[in-house]
Amino acid sequence: MGSAERMLFLHDADVLPGPIGALGQLDDLVDIEVPRHPGFGSPLDDATEEWDSVADLAQHYLHDLDGEQVHLAGAGFGGWIALEMAVRAPRRFASLVLVSPYGVKLFGPTDREFADVLLLDPSEVVELGWADPAAVYGLRMPGFPRGLEDAEYEQAFADRAALARYAWKPFLHDPRLRRWLHVVDVPTLVVVGDRDRMVTPEHSRTLAGLLPRADYVEIPGAGHYPYLETPEAFVSAVAPFVAANSMTGAGL
Repeated sequence: MGSAERMLFLHDADVLPGPIGALGQLDDLVDIEVPRHPGFGSPLDDATEEWDSVADLAQHYLHDLDGEQVHLAGAGFGGWIALEMAVRAPRRFASLVLVSPYGVKLFGPTDREFADVLLLDPSEVVELGWADPAAVYGLRMPGFPRGLEDAEYEQAFADRAALARYAWKPFLHDPRLRRWLHVVDVPTLVVVGDRDRMVTPEHSRTLAGLLPRADYVEIPGAGHYPYLETPEAFVSAVAPFVAANSMTGAGL
């Protein structure tokens, strides 16, 4: 298996650790790695307490790759990190999958483009993020789900504190990122749930139009977390794209 047969998937805020949902199914196609971001329950939490930007996380992951070419994917907050990595080192990636990413402000200065995840209570996050709120799983937030062990609640609060440190100001975006999107000369797939109200499909569709080699896929009946809510449809969209670019990206 060639070097580009590994996928680095960068998780969204509030998503549980590991290859859950569709990510476990994608593991049949590529060797998928789903690390915890420093500050979100990573062995590096203590050593990275002074990091205060998504650029720090992007540089961290690029350094860890050590020249290896991989498939890169990210969802929500992780999609923002993936974009920051791709503008810095596009040739390091055989393909790029972005799932309703934060990170780029596209419309007017007073337009609200991202839901305020730091102020919403869990029921509001579920309502905005899932097409079927009754089916929610795979998330952990302060106060959600009920009945967590104390250590799990503590980690949920620590996750939110880390998110605030990285993404509070400017809120959920880097004002410099849009001007460099044109350098992301990487086969890209932007995947969106058609009922996402955390990051609207309009935002992600517009973002795809600014990336040189991006295709846009909208998954019916899914919200902000299509890899959790509609895993079969997510795999059907992503697996052929990754397989096609394994050959063209890595020369296999």
